[in-house]
Amino acid sequence: MGIAAGVIIILISIAHNIYGEKKQVPELKKVSNDSVMIGSLRIMIFQGGVLLFAVGIIQVLVSADIIQLPGTSAYFPVGIVLINFITSLIIAGFFHREVFKVTIPQFVVFSIIIALQFLSLF
Repeated sequence: MGIAAGVIIILISIAHNIYGEKKQVPELKKVSNDSVMIGSLRIMIFQGGVLLFAVGIIQVLVSADIIQLPGTSAYFPVGIVLINFITSLIIAGFFHREVFKVTIPQFVVFSIIIALQFLSLF
């Protein structure tokens, strides 16, 4: 289960970067040529994607018994994904409810990932 969660996280991270670069950046360029805003968006896109990629790799390595995360550190991968998930829910819920319409599949996938991560801990 942990390997499946890790692979899904890696795939999501790649999709995160590709979608951001191919959809979000061009859309922002249509409404603004502010290079700071465009650069900031790119940074946020790739920060999120790279962070998810790293968590996915760690999840796979731990699940394959290649590395160990002893004690409390075993919860770090799921904790990082939960922080990302909860932050998204809060922002969408309180500030941008219209985002829920397009992110429901993402929230479903992340719910599955989180469940797989928790199941792999026991």
